Formats: sequence, C-alpha cells, structure tokens
Amino acid sequence: MSKPSIANVLSGLKNRLGDTNSLTIQSSDGHLFDMSFKFNAPIDEDVLNTYESLPEDYKNFLRLHNGTEFFSWEYGTLFAVHSLEEAVSILEKVKTGDYVPMEYKDDWFPIGYVQDIGGLYIDLSSDKNHLILMGIPVYDLLCDFPAWLDRMIRVNGEMYWEWASKEL
Repeated sequence: MSKPSIANVLSGLKNRLGDTNSLTIQSSDGHLFDMSFKFNAPIDEDVLNTYESLPEDYKNFLRLHNGTEFFSWEYGTLFAVHSLEEAVSILEKVKTGDYVPMEYKDDWFPIGYVQDIGGLYIDLSSDKNHLILMGIPVYDLLCDFPAWLDRMIRVNGEMYWEWASKEL
C-alpha cells in the first residue's frame, strides 16, 4: 500500500464538505451527527524553515493549514492538529515542567490531540516518525502522520486503534 499524500487526503475531505465546511456522519447504531471542520491559513515558510528536524509530511500539512479542527460538534472536537505556535508552546511547557504528560520522552514533538484521550506526538527518534497518543494508556499508533490522518478521516474521527479483531 502506498503512503497517503497529505494534500490528497485533505482534498478528498474538502470535496465532501462543500461550502459549509460541514459533513453529516453516521456513528454507531445509525446515529447521525452534523460535524464541522476548521482549516487555518498556511504557515509562513520562513517560520517553518526554522524547524528542520520536523518530518517533511508534517511540514507539508502546515504548508496547507497551520492548525485544524476535525469533526467538531456540540460536545467538542474529535481531533485536532495544532498550529506550529501552539505545538511549540506546549513543548516549552513540557520542558519547563508546567505541563508534564505521563511517559513523555525528549524526542516527542506535540502536534495535536484526540478528544477524551490526550495529546498526539510525533516520535522524532527514528526515521519512521511514529505517532504517540499520550493518554491512559499510551499508544504507539505504529504509523506516521499521513497514514494516521488518512485513517482518522476515513473512520470519521473514531478511535480505530481500539477496534479489535482476530484472524481465524
């Protein structure tokens, strides 16, 4: 399976949204919910160039939208990707001890959150750049940012990693 393209994933979503930046989704047991989406303006390339260690896929996302909110409704936002400014602010709080997530490692970079779970981090310690979801428990999502974003949009923001199956 080829690696998803951030631009293609977002373009596919936006084509479904139309002018209102909203979408009706079906949840479990046939329940329908109207969800909205917020896409920030692109990041300034000069600002982005000061963060060379970030994965190129994540930078490509910021070049399109410096922060987003996905699947928002009356009870909150199912998941979001921080603006780079928000991510750096969280990182500074983590480093000064003002915000200490459990099991945080120095080479994890905060990029977003998943509602009712916790913060979403990129593990910069390897070239795989796996995403870490910091909640109870802590999940290594075993995928990079483009794969995670593609999956989250295809499953309408559901926590797909909690779905269980067994091959017979």
